[in-house]
Amino acid sequence: MAAIKSIPILISLDAQSNTEGQPEDTMRLITTGELFEKQDETVIRYEESIDENEPPQKIEVVVRDNVITMSRKGVYDANMVFQKGQRYESQYHTPYGDLDMALYCTRATFSIDKEGGEISLQYQLDLGGQFAAVHEMHLHFMRKKEA
Repeated sequence: MAAIKSIPILISLDAQSNTEGQPEDTMRLITTGELFEKQDETVIRYEESIDENEPPQKIEVVVRDNVITMSRKGVYDANMVFQKGQRYESQYHTPYGDLDMALYCTRATFSIDKEGGEISLQYQLDLGGQFAAVHEMHLHFMRKKEA
């Protein structure tokens, strides 16, 4: 079996949360990452720094059969599964303890072509059994041109 080739990509990530219909936290991240394309799935890996005093989080996004999964590894650890109309329950691990986490996905789209692609997510997040916020995330990526 041939090794899966890593394709360098440039990532632009926009994320926003809303509570009670009011926009709250907005985040924009521009970074580099890696794209892996397999026959039945696409994998994107990158690092994200939330706090400059902490090491970067390792993020992996996997798209397979209209299901998008995201895992965060680092000081804050979480696994999330996004499938439109589905609820997913898990644990959110923090330095201060673990929280029950649930998300209900209202949008999960993915597109890719030879130039790049986009992932768009919208979901309601509950932490510790309480409504936390509605989150929106748009991740655009472009394949880096060969030198």
